[in-house]
Amino acid sequence: MATAFRATSHGYRADLDAHERRLLSSLCGDVIDLLQSRTDEVAEDSAEPVTDEDAESTQHLRQDPVLAHFSAELAGLGGSEVLDAPRDEVLARLLPAASRDPEQAGQLRRLAEASLRESKIADLRTARMLLESSPVQLAEDQAPLFGRAINDVRLTLATRMEIRTEEDAERVHRAAVSGRVKNTETFMAEIYTFITWLQETLFTAMVEFLPEDEDDEEGRE
Repeated sequence: MATAFRATSHGYRADLDAHERRLLSSLCGDVIDLLQSRTDEVAEDSAEPVTDEDAESTQHLRQDPVLAHFSAELAGLGGSEVLDAPRDEVLARLLPAASRDPEQAGQLRRLAEASLRESKIADLRTARMLLESSPVQLAEDQAPLFGRAINDVRLTLATRMEIRTEEDAERVHRAAVSGRVKNTETFMAEIYTFITWLQETLFTAMVEFLPEDEDDEEGRE
């Protein structure tokens, strides 16, 4: 049976059963695949037919490593002025717009989305690695990224389960604790509730472990 995250002298620790760790790791893997599908989608949308002139230019870049590096950096920004938001609802929530203005949002997305995707994928991969050990032991610098990865899994489930309001969250909680015969709805509700609980225990442990205010420390000197 899972135990809450708690602060230790080496960071944070939670005891999770093997099937719980496998489930979390599998869900992290699903989110990684989803984010990587967005990378493929952006690459396909920005691809253009290659002309003879383009081929000659590419050959020239290969001969100049400085220009090749600069070209790779530009390619990572996308080939158009703006980048459209993801069509998938989950990706749109994981990679939110940075502005309410559509054109500005598209420009900012072109500049920043690739970096955000890679950062999330890195967090999720590290979380999977940490979930391989029992108990789950997080160093202080690993706790925030593990929390971010679990939150992305939670957001993915919340979107798929159409949790948008407090009332929706309460509906899911009731389904999780109802004791009804298991079906897809109750199973997903139990997973979502478990991940929410695990995330909250980690954040609580992190807050409790924060150093005391410097002013308070000076007052005691």
